[in-house]
Amino acid sequence: MQPNTGAAAVPERNRRNPGFLWNNLPVTLTSSSAHDWYLLACVAGTVLLLLLLVARLRLHPALGLAIAAIGLGVAAGMPLKQVPLSFTAGVGTMMGHIAIILGMGAILGQFLASSGGAASLSRVLVESCGIKGLPWALLALGIVVGMPVFFEVGLVLLMPIVVEAARRSARPPILVGLPVLAGLSIMHGLVPPHPAAMLAATQYHADLGRTILWGMVVGVPAAVLAGPVLGWLLIRRWERQQAKLAVAPNEGLSPLALEVNEDPAIGLAANLDTMPEAVHGQFPSQAGAARALLAILLPIALIFTGSWADAITMPGGIPNQILHLLGNPDVAMLIAVLAALALLGGHVQGVDRGPGMLRRLTTESFAPIAGVLVILSAAGGLSGILRDSGAAQATVSLATGAHMPPLVLAWLLAAVVRVSMGSSTVAMAVTSGVLAPMAGHMGVRPEMLLLATGCGSLLLSHVNDSGFWLVSSLFKIEVKGTLATWSVMETVLSVMGLGATLLLAAVLG
Repeated sequence: MQPNTGAAAVPERNRRNPGFLWNNLPVTLTSSSAHDWYLLACVAGTVLLLLLLVARLRLHPALGLAIAAIGLGVAAGMPLKQVPLSFTAGVGTMMGHIAIILGMGAILGQFLASSGGAASLSRVLVESCGIKGLPWALLALGIVVGMPVFFEVGLVLLMPIVVEAARRSARPPILVGLPVLAGLSIMHGLVPPHPAAMLAATQYHADLGRTILWGMVVGVPAAVLAGPVLGWLLIRRWERQQAKLAVAPNEGLSPLALEVNEDPAIGLAANLDTMPEAVHGQFPSQAGAARALLAILLPIALIFTGSWADAITMPGGIPNQILHLLGNPDVAMLIAVLAALALLGGHVQGVDRGPGMLRRLTTESFAPIAGVLVILSAAGGLSGILRDSGAAQATVSLATGAHMPPLVLAWLLAAVVRVSMGSSTVAMAVTSGVLAPMAGHMGVRPEMLLLATGCGSLLLSHVNDSGFWLVSSLFKIEVKGTLATWSVMETVLSVMGLGATLLLAAVLG
C-alpha cells in the first residue's frame, strides 16, 4: 500500500515545488473559524449545484462535475489562473491510478463474454444445484461474474440462465433473478477494480487486497439477505396473490403479480441472439467453466498475494519484491488479460475470425467504459479543487467536531447523493472527494470508510438511475414492479451492508 499522501503531507511538497499548488493547507484539528464555515458552505453549495445540474437540468454527470468544481474554486477565492491548473492536476492524479485498471478490466470482461466462458460457468453452477439450491447458485454466479465485469455486462450475460430458471420454477424472472442482481450489484459497489470502488480506494489510500477481502466479508451477507432471503419472501407473497387471483380473477393485479406483456425469452431475444447458444457449428466450441473461473480469479489472487507479501516473505528480498510487483493492480490486471487471451481467445464466438480478431475485440471493449472514464476524470478534477482550495481541510475540521460516527457519515453522504442523482459512481466520487482528507484523522481504517461509502452509494435506486431502467426493460416489468423488487433489493443491500461494515470495524478495532 502506498503511503498516505493526504493533506497533512502536502506542505512539504509545496516547499519543494512552490508553484505546484496554491493553498492545500494541512488539516488542523482546532476550533473552526468563520472562514472554515464559509468553505463548508461552498462545499454544500457545490453538492447542491451538482444535484441541480444533473438531476434537474439533466446534464451529463461529467459536465456537472466539471462546472461544480470550477465554481467551487472561484467561490473559495482561489486565484483564477490556478483553478484550471488544480482541476487538471486532479484529473491526472485520478487517471494515473485507475485508467489502466479499468481498461484491462473491460478487456477481460469482453473475452469472458465473447468466448462463452461466462455462460459455461453459469450452466455448471445452476445444473449442479437443482431447484432448491438455485437461488444460492445464482447468488454465487452473480458474485463470481460480478468481480471482473461491469453490472450491465454481467446482467446481460446471465439473463439466459435467469430465464431458464424462471421457466423451470414457473415464477416471474425478476423474483428468480434477485440473487443474481444482488451479487452483481454488491460487487459493483464494493469490490475493486470496479470504477466506483477503485475511485474510492484511490481517494482513501485503501489497500486493495484488504478491500477485496473485507468487501467480500461485508458484501456476501448483505447479498444473501437482499438476494435469496428477500427473493424467498417476495415469492411467497407472489404465490399468495396468485392464489387469491385464482379465486377472484376479476381483482386487479398488485405490483408483485409482475405480469409481463410477452414471454420473457421472446422479449429478451434481441439481447440474447449473440450468446453462444445461438451460434452454430462453424465457430469454435465455447470456453469451459474452468477456464472462465481461472481468468476471473487470477487477478484477485495476485492482488491478495501482493497485499500480504511482507507476511509470507522477508521484506526487501527478491521474492518479496516479485510478489509486490505481481500484486500491483495494474500488473495483476495485465497478467489476467494476457492469460485470458491465451485461455479464451481461441474460443471467441460469432465474430470475423481474421488475423485482427483479438485486436478488434480489445478495441471494442473500451467503448463501454469511455463515459465512466470521463466521469471519473471530472471527479478527480473536483477532488483537486477541494484539496487546493482548502475546502476539504475545513470540512475535516468541522466534521471532526460534529461527533458523527465517521462510517455513518460516509454512508449518509453517499446515500444522499445516490438518491438525488441516481449514479452510484457519482455518489462515491463526490463522497470520497469530500471525505478523503479525513481518512487519516477519523480513527477508522480507510478500507472500512470505502465500504461504508460503497454501501451508501447503493441505496434506493429509482427512476433517475440508468440501472433501474435496464432492469425494468430486460425483465419486462412496469415501474411499480421494478420499485417493489429492484429498488427494495438495493435498499436492503445498502442498509445491511452498513450494518455488516460497522460490525466488522468493531471486530477489527
